[in-house]
Amino acid sequence: MTWQIAFLILLLAGMAYLFLTAKLPVDLTAFLGLAVLILGGYVGPTEAFSGFASPAVITMLAIFIISAALLYTGVADTVASKVYTLVGSKEIPLIITLMLVSGILSAFMNNIAATAVLMPAVAGIARRAGLPASRLMMPLAFGSILGGTTTMVGTPPNIVAATIIAERNMTPFGLFDFTPIGLVLLGAGILFMITIGRRLLPSRHAGPAESAAEELTHIYHLEERLFTIRIPEPSAMDGVTLSDANLSGALGIQVVSIHRGAKHLSPTADTLLRGGDVLLVEGRLSDLEDLLRVGDVELRPTSTRQLPRPMRGFTAIRFEVPASSGLAGRTPREARFRESYEAVIVGVERDGEVLRENLATRTILAGDHVIAIGPRSQLLEMQPDPNFLVKNLGLAAMRAFEGYLSVLRVPEGSSLAGATVGSSRLSELAGVTVGGIIRDDVTRLDVRPDDVLEAGDGLLVACEPARFERLVRLGDIEVDSRVGEGGLESENFGIVEVALAPRSAVVGKTSRELQFRDRYGLQLLAVWRDGRSIYEDLADLTLRFGDGLLVQGPWERIRLLGSDANFVVLSPAGMQPRRPKKAPIALGALLLMVAMVVLGLQPIHVAAFVAASLVLLLGTVTMEEAYRAIEWRTIFLVAAVLPVGIAMESTGAALLLVSRVSEWLGPMGHMAILIALVVLASLLSQALDGAPAVVLLAPVALETAAQLGMNPYAAMMGVSLAASAAFMTPFSHKANLLVMGAGGYRAGDYARVGTPLTVVVLGIVVALVPVFFPV
Repeated sequence: MTWQIAFLILLLAGMAYLFLTAKLPVDLTAFLGLAVLILGGYVGPTEAFSGFASPAVITMLAIFIISAALLYTGVADTVASKVYTLVGSKEIPLIITLMLVSGILSAFMNNIAATAVLMPAVAGIARRAGLPASRLMMPLAFGSILGGTTTMVGTPPNIVAATIIAERNMTPFGLFDFTPIGLVLLGAGILFMITIGRRLLPSRHAGPAESAAEELTHIYHLEERLFTIRIPEPSAMDGVTLSDANLSGALGIQVVSIHRGAKHLSPTADTLLRGGDVLLVEGRLSDLEDLLRVGDVELRPTSTRQLPRPMRGFTAIRFEVPASSGLAGRTPREARFRESYEAVIVGVERDGEVLRENLATRTILAGDHVIAIGPRSQLLEMQPDPNFLVKNLGLAAMRAFEGYLSVLRVPEGSSLAGATVGSSRLSELAGVTVGGIIRDDVTRLDVRPDDVLEAGDGLLVACEPARFERLVRLGDIEVDSRVGEGGLESENFGIVEVALAPRSAVVGKTSRELQFRDRYGLQLLAVWRDGRSIYEDLADLTLRFGDGLLVQGPWERIRLLGSDANFVVLSPAGMQPRRPKKAPIALGALLLMVAMVVLGLQPIHVAAFVAASLVLLLGTVTMEEAYRAIEWRTIFLVAAVLPVGIAMESTGAALLLVSRVSEWLGPMGHMAILIALVVLASLLSQALDGAPAVVLLAPVALETAAQLGMNPYAAMMGVSLAASAAFMTPFSHKANLLVMGAGGYRAGDYARVGTPLTVVVLGIVVALVPVFFPV
């Protein structure tokens, strides 16, 4: 082993680690690896970028465009729409038919596109059949993956394997060379899913057939979070815009729709509220009821001079938090500040701004200036403590106190009278910090959660006065009742589930960053992730591929969302516009590609490129749609990884690995080597895309075949088919991840169903490859 080989192996190990952990995007990892190969002299400038002109890359680009043509002209939809009519509602026939249809489509379409185009139909079929979507979505994805193995253009691993063989001046695989084994794999996969796999599939959200809104509200448990509030007549809210009312900030609710007489209005920032309006809202009813109790309190800012004499021994302190402090980077609650010093933080100065809300749960940063009140004896102990740089103590700190405090007066008849400080939930819901209780002209600062509030009490609080003013103004809002699911859908309004598309640009962003409501005119009600619904802090929730989004709004807006390449709307009513009149052109281009390859007129990359050019020229897809349809990450990944094979051969690394393989497995025969290659390809594909797995193993497979007199076609066929056996994790194939949210799956579901299926597929590959390609 030379140092060049050692460095190359270390580089490949580092790239594999980054691929597996996803600490960097996989395409960026491939680019960095290629840059190191160039700078290290492993590949020349021409060889380094030969992957971008590779027939494999050209073929994949063209197939993505042809897939888009079949999608936008409705060819795939037409096939899918016939499934329920022909099969009915029985689960086993549905699984068989869906896997067959997805398999047939993915033989000539990109696997992910075949899955995406069928997902809305499958969601509708499950609803009409009274089946949980989890019983059908995973078979759909697995059918697409297996169907891709039936032709040379059906999946990137097959395309890459054919290209690598052609570059060795060998006769490349033909379009249908994969078909005999691929059809057996698809058939075996279907048989597995209707027997063993069907018993392993999760059965979530089962129930009788329901409307779309009813089913989705049950799945996301929204029936517990939807209710109506009514603005009485007269009301201080009459004539106020929804933006100015700030119901979300004041009450922690989201307005879903506004019912004004017989009209249903879509809420926008400038919608004017009227007395008598009924607002359908989403949130916690108990939180709203507790917040509305605050509506009848009296709020007034106060100063220390206006306060009654505090109990003897209490004072104020103002200190800076140094970087070495145990309070830096933690919340007062985590640092147990109140328990340690019997003091209450009532204000935090940061970057010229005074923070007064949610102080108990706000992270304190180094450099913050904190103002607190508490027993003098305890605060004196803070002076020599290196955790605090005390600036003022006593009168000077009390003067710094000015403007930080307000008094909430609990009037006679208030529903807060008789409640404890803890049960009032003022800190949790309204963001206030209760620093003391003024009762009988005495200010008492040693407040405990179990202290009972009385009518006439004044609560000394640190808060944002503007928010409380909004709460007081909203005090006459009436909570009418919970709402039935019928309030979510009407002729003009709908509720649908949306998945993030494989190439979605919204992955990694929040709905606030996307300005989701303003941009799309829709409400984001909940997000389904890892088998559970998320309702809280949706505006700041980072979206992930595999999430299911529950959205509600006007149907025309939902249809516009369906035409956005970033989303897949799982409802036939929200599907993107099609061009059915162009369907014959898309089919004709596909048949032309097949004919040119079968008749030997052109190689596959030329035939696919011609077909893609035709569908673009004749308007089945626009150039913009074509660019969106291309899986650019896969393209760049394959193009950047292909030179790795050149480096492995030029340095002798491939020969070194081959010698080790020959030494260990050669005596066991060619079948042992085939089994080892198949297992290794499958293991790599669980974490990598299948195409890079083929690129990495191809030099070893071909050199091993040459050294031991093994059939190279058998070795490459085994590697390419095994690289498509990606069922064990949701991340092993984007088709798996695409259905994760829509099916309500968890990662463990894929391991439970996909592991035995992987074993079955690999067993068939090992058994059949020698039959068609004797080793």
